[in-house]
Order: sequence, then C-alpha cells, then structure tokens
Amino acid sequence: MAVNPIKYLSKDLINKPTPLDVWLQGTIEQTVGNDILIISDNFGKVKITKLESADGVVDTKSTYCCIIGVAVNTKGLPEVQATKFIDLSMQPQMKMSWETEVQEAQLLIQGKILPTVK
Repeated sequence: MAVNPIKYLSKDLINKPTPLDVWLQGTIEQTVGNDILIISDNFGKVKITKLESADGVVDTKSTYCCIIGVAVNTKGLPEVQATKFIDLSMQPQMKMSWETEVQEAQLLIQGKILPTVK
C-alpha cells in the first residue's frame, strides 16, 4: 500500500527505481475489464492495475481521476498498482492545477522552496 505517495507527472516516472509510492492524476483513455486502465496526462500514459482492490468504479472513458498506488514498472509504459481511485471529473479545477501542483511539490521536497504558515 502506498504510505507516503509523491506527486508525479507520467514523464517523471520513467526509469525511477521501483517500488515507488505515487500519486497521479490523468484522464482515462482505455479500460480493460474492471481491473486495468490506461490514463494520460499532458506528458504521457500510465497503465493502472489492481483497480478493483482500490475501490475503483470506472463508468466511462474520458473521466479525470486521481490514482494513488505503487509504481511496479517504470520502463516503457509505466505500471502502477492502484491502492486508491478517486473520480475527479466533477472537479475541473483539479485538472487545471495538477502540473503546477506537482512542480511545487517537487521544489518543496528538494528544499528549493519553504512552506509558509499564515
């Protein structure tokens, strides 16, 4: 189970050491039964597996979603075993802000920016 997932864009998963706890967001492009998805962001695609055990209910392609899980393969088409699936299609602001949110989180992890408390 993903304990402390880090936010990633699909392109940033390539060739990372596995297993890796991840938080992804993307649009469903393809479904294979009830257990496998292909999602995409503006940078690439990721195969999502074990969806049934992640409380995932996929109604349609083109659904924008959040996947929390464990990257088990980062060569070629990255593969993530889902531990949580969240349908974000009713929250368009999540899609619009995702790239900036990931970049900001990476800067914070790298110590290049500091959080402010008001």
